[in-house]
Amino acid sequence: MPHHKSPFSFPKLMTAWLVCCGLSACQAQRNSPTNNEVGPPKLVLALTVDQMRADYLQRYAAGFGEDGFNRFFDSGFAAMDHHFSYAPTYTGPGHASIATGTTPAVHGIISNNWYSRTEGRVVYCAEDFSVEPMGMPGLDPGDKGRMSPVRMGSSTWADEFKLHFSGRAGDVPKVIGASMKDRGAILPAGHAADAAYWVVGGQFISSAHYMTALPDWVRQFNDSEALERLLDQGWNLRDAPDTYRGSTADNTPFEGKWTGLDRPTFPYDLAALAEANGGQDIIKGTPQGNTLLVDFALAAIAAEGLGQDATPDVLALSFSSTDYVGHKFGAHAMETEDTYRRLDDDLARLFSALDARVGKGQWTAFLTADHGAVTVPSMERQRGLPVGYWNPEPMKARLDTALQERYGRSDLVLKYDNDQFFLDRSVLRNARLDADEVARFIAGIAESAPEVQRTLTAADLRVGAFSEGAEANVMRGWNAKMSGDVVVMLKPGFLEYGLTGTSHGSPYAYDTHVPFLIMGPGIPQGRSYKRSEIRDIAPTLSALLGFPRTSGCTGKPIGALFD
Repeated sequence: MPHHKSPFSFPKLMTAWLVCCGLSACQAQRNSPTNNEVGPPKLVLALTVDQMRADYLQRYAAGFGEDGFNRFFDSGFAAMDHHFSYAPTYTGPGHASIATGTTPAVHGIISNNWYSRTEGRVVYCAEDFSVEPMGMPGLDPGDKGRMSPVRMGSSTWADEFKLHFSGRAGDVPKVIGASMKDRGAILPAGHAADAAYWVVGGQFISSAHYMTALPDWVRQFNDSEALERLLDQGWNLRDAPDTYRGSTADNTPFEGKWTGLDRPTFPYDLAALAEANGGQDIIKGTPQGNTLLVDFALAAIAAEGLGQDATPDVLALSFSSTDYVGHKFGAHAMETEDTYRRLDDDLARLFSALDARVGKGQWTAFLTADHGAVTVPSMERQRGLPVGYWNPEPMKARLDTALQERYGRSDLVLKYDNDQFFLDRSVLRNARLDADEVARFIAGIAESAPEVQRTLTAADLRVGAFSEGAEANVMRGWNAKMSGDVVVMLKPGFLEYGLTGTSHGSPYAYDTHVPFLIMGPGIPQGRSYKRSEIRDIAPTLSALLGFPRTSGCTGKPIGALFD
C-alpha cells in the first residue's frame, strides 16, 4: 500500500475536548496525543460479538483477564446503557445498523430473510446472484458464495472513511471484513470494501463482488490445517467447573445437544462429532470458531499490510460462534460462559499482536453486538415468570376462517413472514377492498391470541406516532416498501423457538441491550450510563475522525464520550 506523506488532523472538536475535559497528566499521556496536529489511527478495528447481551460483561467478569474485554474498561470508554432502537433484532439488521448509523426503516435490511413482494419469494439479506463465488479449487460453495452488500440501501461508515482518507497520490485505505457468517463479514465492511471473507465447508471464501480469485495468503491459510488442529483439541472447560458462577450447572433440560450425543456435557470430541454436525463447519458452534477468526485476522494484517503506513485501514471482525453457542445452549449455560472466557483470551491475543505490529497507541478498536438474547423461556417458566412459546399456526387458522366469513374469500393474505402479514394488493384492488380496513380486521383477529401484546398496521407505522417503547422500536424497524401490512408484536419473554436453547428478534431490552466499548488515541477513560443507540456508533466514529456521516444516518454522536 502506498504511504501518505502529509498527516491528517482530528476535528477541532477533539482538540477542544482534550483541553477542556480535565484529564490527569498520566491519563492524557496514555490516551491522547501531545500536539494538535495528529494523524488518524493507523487501523480501526471494528468488533461485533454475535448475540452478546450487555449483562455478560458483568456476569462473566470473574473469568476475564486484564488484556481482553477489561482493556476497554481500563483504557477506554464504555456506554453501559446502549440499545438497538428497532426490531426485529437479528444479525443482518444488526450489522447493517451498526455500519450505516440508521435503522431498517432506512437501510432496508429488515431481517436475515424476508418476503419480497417485488420478487415474489423470500430473499436473503446478503444474496446477490449476479456475482460468482470465489473459493478454493475443488470446493463449490454454490449460492453460499454468491453474496454482496447490494441490498443495503445506505453507505456505511467504512465507505465514508475510505473515501475521506484516500489521497491524491492514490493512497487508499484498505477495508476488509471477516466472519464465520457471510452477513457478518459483508455488511460491516460496506459497499466499497476491498474484501469480505466468510466460512463455507471449513474454508474462508469470498465473491466476485470483491475479487477475481482468492489471494494467495487466503489459499495458504485454508491449506494450513489450522481448522483441523483446533477441532482435534476438542472442547473442554477452560477452568475448574466451580469457577463458572455466571452459569447454571452443566447438563440442564434447557440446553440443546449435538447430534449423536445423549446429553450436553463436557468434554466434547469435536472431531468425532463433526460428520453428524455439519462437517468442518461444526467449528462455527464452538469457541474455536472465534480462535480461527483471530488466526485469520492476524494473517490478513500481515499479508495485507494493515496499519503499516500513514493511510489508515479498517478491519471488521464479527465473532459468530457466540451466536451459534447461544442458540444451542442458552444464555445461562456453562458452554456460553466458557465461550466468552475463551473469546476474552482471543481478544487479548489480537490486541497484543496489534500493539506489536501496528504500535501501541496507534490503533482504535470498538466492540459491540448485533443483538442480545432472551433467557430460555422454559427455564424462566419453571421459575414462575410470565413467559412462553409462540406457535402462530392457530392464529393463522382463526384468521383464515374469519376472512372467509367476513369477505367470502381466502386469498387476501399473500404471506405471513417475520411476524408480519403481507396482503395481496392486486387481489384487494380487483375486489375493490380497502387495504387499511382489511389490515385493521386482520390486526383485531391476530391480537386476540393470548401470546400477542398488540398488533400494528401499516397505517399506524406510516404516521410515526410512536416515540418510545417497544412500539417505537417496531416502527423504526418497519420499511414502507419492504415490510408487511400488519405486524404482530409478542408479549415480553415469548419466543417462536424450541424448548432448549434461545433466540432473539424482539423489541424488548433483553434483545436490544448490548455493549458499546471503544479505546484508542484520544478516547477518554470512563463509563456512561446515559442512553445511547446502535445507530449512534457510525456518527460517533465520524465525529471522532472527521469523515462525513453515512448517506442514511439518523443517529447522533454519543455525547457522553465528548463530554
